[in-house]
Amino acid sequence: MTRNADAPGTIEDNPLTSRGGPAVPRFALSRGDWSAMAAVALVCAMAVYAGVPVLRGFEHDVVFLLSNAYRVCQGQIPHRDFSSAFGALFFVIQAAGLTISGMRPAGVAYANALFGAVIALWMYATARGRMAGAAASALAVYEVLLITAPFSLGFTPVAFSFAMLCNRYCYAVVGIVLVECGLQVLGTPDEEAPGASRGFSLGVAWALLVFLKISYGMAAVPVLVLWACCGAGRRRRVVACCAGFAVAALAVLAYLRFDLADMLRDLSYAASGRSATWQPQNMVSSAVVREGIPLLLLAAVWTSSAPGWQRWRGWLFVLLTVGLGGFLLSTNLQELSLPLDGLAAVVLLNSCLSRRGATETVQGPLRLLVFLLAAFCFLPLALMNGVSLAVAGWQRYQGPVVGVARLHSERGASIVFGPVWAVKTSETGGAGYVEALNDGLDLLRSRTPAGEGVLTIDEFNPFNYLLDRPTPWGGMAVPVYNYTFSDAAHPTAARFFGDARWVLVRKYNRAFEDFQAEDLSIQNLLRTYRPEFERGFHPVAETGHWVLWHRQ
Repeated sequence: MTRNADAPGTIEDNPLTSRGGPAVPRFALSRGDWSAMAAVALVCAMAVYAGVPVLRGFEHDVVFLLSNAYRVCQGQIPHRDFSSAFGALFFVIQAAGLTISGMRPAGVAYANALFGAVIALWMYATARGRMAGAAASALAVYEVLLITAPFSLGFTPVAFSFAMLCNRYCYAVVGIVLVECGLQVLGTPDEEAPGASRGFSLGVAWALLVFLKISYGMAAVPVLVLWACCGAGRRRRVVACCAGFAVAALAVLAYLRFDLADMLRDLSYAASGRSATWQPQNMVSSAVVREGIPLLLLAAVWTSSAPGWQRWRGWLFVLLTVGLGGFLLSTNLQELSLPLDGLAAVVLLNSCLSRRGATETVQGPLRLLVFLLAAFCFLPLALMNGVSLAVAGWQRYQGPVVGVARLHSERGASIVFGPVWAVKTSETGGAGYVEALNDGLDLLRSRTPAGEGVLTIDEFNPFNYLLDRPTPWGGMAVPVYNYTFSDAAHPTAARFFGDARWVLVRKYNRAFEDFQAEDLSIQNLLRTYRPEFERGFHPVAETGHWVLWHRQ
């Protein structure tokens, strides 16, 4: 088999398999390596340049990222100082971006670029030397676009939003696990047994998922089991994987001060709440079937030229990918987009066009067919992510947007809330949301000391970040009824109110019935904590959007 020596991942540029001539140093970079890194750097630069575009979907989620990252920047530790259904690492990553940006809202984009670069290069290192250079580069670019595109998965690419950003992060990390598994499953028995470093890397990825969002860490287990069962050197690989997980987990637990009890308690709150609203039938929704068909057809073509012993492996890998995508889709607030299908398609395509997973390379019409099927899996989401990022960059290039709502805060002035896209978002986005936040900002400035922060009974609490005030310990990262807490499982009143001296309670316009989710969470928080709340606090001021309470 002959490949371009300039392409990364070729036999000629791999020191472990080079034949003839002097071996290339293990750390030497080819032109293909530099090209891949340049592409990743370009995407990250565009993400930083675009910053926070004009928000048009789930607008208030941006303050969820900023407020909780601000807590971490102030020294608060997730789970210990405030309850969170999300893993600690998500807010640490956002805090890093916020610090780099000088506490500006653009820190969200900095965090995405930073994490996107790390994960994309990690993916490239996973594929390099084991896949064609173009395939490895495509996977890296796919990953960085998946992390940095500023819209919610399953929605239109120009409805800019940072809602459900943690799902993008987790899909990208699961992608590394999936590609590593695919390369192992579709490999040939005469290949050299993989080194322990690959298992160690996989263990670190698994730990990262556990401490980003536990549902993704659990979803990765079947993939890890399939990986462990296929190929040579099983014991060595499994030991290395466990070692990688242990090292990464210990590092995170050290950051959490080994307060595992609080973390598990927070996750139990989320598990109780989510179990009340999870709809398992969404695992086989029309989107899962529709987006999975091209991958299944590609698998059928792959198995037509694979040896008999390997066919069941290929089908297991593909069915696991589709099933995993359906499960994760059912746990998220999205209706479309299965990012894992595109990654699996590239692994299958690479195998189809080489002798690694087939008795004969695919030729003629079948060769065109596998390219088309892989493109149907890979390109739609990749293009949507690229278009979203490009349009956001173009919007920034055009200059300041006029005629849109802005916050009365130095830090918040650069957050632009565009016109609402639906009536039901008129008090959680656009001018209505800005009016509510400005009302709260004015109330706090006039009725509370400048050095004191506030707790809110609302889904999000942007005020301490916007006013540059210390955040009281306590509260929840995002209190959503029957999602992150429930009647059966929720923080105690002492833990929820913490050391807060001031509490703002949000008021929604009861003339509309479009704010049921937000209002339902508020009413259930009040119902859950009313006795302790009314015993420990008393109202001191009220506006059209808020009621301010003070600890007695």
